[in-house]
Amino acid sequence: MARTSIAVVFAGSGGSGAMSAGAVLLRAAAHAGYYGLMTQLFGAQVRGGESASLVQVSIDPIESQPDRYDLFVALDWEKVEQFAAEIPLDEASVIIADPQAGTVPAGIAKSKGRVVPVSMSDPAATKLERGVQGRRVNMFAAGLVGALVGLNPSDLQAAAEAVFSDKGADIIAANAKGAAAGIAAAATLTLNARLDPPKPAARWLISGNQAIALGALRGGVRFVGCYPITPATDLVEWLAPHLTALGGRLVLGEDELASVNMTLGAAYGGTPAMTVTAGPGFSLMVETLGLAVAAEVPFVLVDVMRAGPSTGIASKTEQSDVNLAIYGAHGDAPRVVMAPISVADCITTAEYAVYVAESLQTPVIVLSDQALGQATTVIDPSDKRPPPLKRRLNGVAPATPFKRYAIGTDPVTPMPLPGTPGFEWVAEGLTHNEAGLPASGAGAHVAQINKRAKKIARFDPGPYWGETWGEGDTVVLAFGSTIGPAREAARRLAASGHQVRIVALRVLSPVPMEALARALSGARRIIVVEQNHGAQLYHHLIGQKAIPPSAESVARPGPLPFRPSEIASYVV
Repeated sequence: MARTSIAVVFAGSGGSGAMSAGAVLLRAAAHAGYYGLMTQLFGAQVRGGESASLVQVSIDPIESQPDRYDLFVALDWEKVEQFAAEIPLDEASVIIADPQAGTVPAGIAKSKGRVVPVSMSDPAATKLERGVQGRRVNMFAAGLVGALVGLNPSDLQAAAEAVFSDKGADIIAANAKGAAAGIAAAATLTLNARLDPPKPAARWLISGNQAIALGALRGGVRFVGCYPITPATDLVEWLAPHLTALGGRLVLGEDELASVNMTLGAAYGGTPAMTVTAGPGFSLMVETLGLAVAAEVPFVLVDVMRAGPSTGIASKTEQSDVNLAIYGAHGDAPRVVMAPISVADCITTAEYAVYVAESLQTPVIVLSDQALGQATTVIDPSDKRPPPLKRRLNGVAPATPFKRYAIGTDPVTPMPLPGTPGFEWVAEGLTHNEAGLPASGAGAHVAQINKRAKKIARFDPGPYWGETWGEGDTVVLAFGSTIGPAREAARRLAASGHQVRIVALRVLSPVPMEALARALSGARRIIVVEQNHGAQLYHHLIGQKAIPPSAESVARPGPLPFRPSEIASYVV
């Protein structure tokens, strides 16, 4: 019996190749014309810890992880118990494992899924010579699953070559043999895994981190100061060569403090600039964030959130940096905070963030998260681009010394390039007067605080405030990676006669009050869903009187993602 979608897990110890197996399957499915989504589970260890790729393939777009997985393929059984709770299986699931790998661990066996033994390490069974065998079990598994779902061998082979294109010819050839052996083994199995034919069209295979990088380049970012940190490192790895090709520069600082300060300096010099980090790095950057607010220097700070506090779980997701993003910094330091709505929207939100930062002369925080940033998905090409906004440079030539921070009707004052004759100015973190010179009087202090607050308060994102779907009087309000499962939950509820409206916030601060009020109009029940223990977004919206006190909060910490059934169960 054919099916429209399938969810597969490749699991094993770190270094077993589970991620590569998932990448090959996803790429082959994309080449064949299917939609797909791959998320990752891995520990903090470089090798030897737990590792799994979670892949979905469908004839329709995919927005969230599933409630359960159809196939679980064990490359080995080492460390699998550590993430068994993160891989929901049931009696209808099929567990494919090599008998020589040992017995099925209790954490997996308790699902009561059907175990199907497949030899992946016996040369006699797989027809792989001993020099190839053992190191290519992951490619055997990718070929096996790909053939079971109905992918062409040519697509699987092409995907394997693309994934390992940076390896030597001998490794590529060995991988091809492994995939071919898996394809042959699939013919001996009878499983309900074959997908309906796809609806081929031109699509993109992209991760959330890559999408943010692409959006930043579209927006004009040409300098990035950064320091490696999980789960944001692959963003700058992808960005570096593309940024260089456009004439930009990516500089690796000795730590997060150096990275953000270099970013601030590049922005002061007139170049649209960005830094990329995660929660622990963001914590270190807060002092410079306050300086950028006070000196009115624009840059974009991308925070790919992970489980905290402190070092937390570096490789797992959480949405617990909301308070830090909106309020972090001593004194009154208002800034703009945004969050992408989906992997595809990472492109739009990042581009828009650059334009807003440049035009308002202020830092803009982009709150992504691990579940969004490290998800790789097949999407339709993104052509949604915000209108470009630029930095306001020179004004009228001054008859008196230039007042960079002039108090007037427009709080966004000209920001000339350094060294412009007649328009010299100092970017000062101390309280300063209109000319930028340090001042300790109450008048100058209050005037400049009001100036900075006014330009943020006047910021109007227009249609980029967020998005809505559905018409019901029950509203689920979400941001970031919780939006996908909320939308899927709404679709399921609608099919059973329960209409639910989804409101997705892109701009978290300043709260787009009028647009949000229109989106919530007529709501009988409002439910705020977020992945942190303290209901940070909920309390922010309550504090701003953007939602009524009767609004409900569904907040829990990571690292387990929200699944559609969890949200649907709460709503009804």
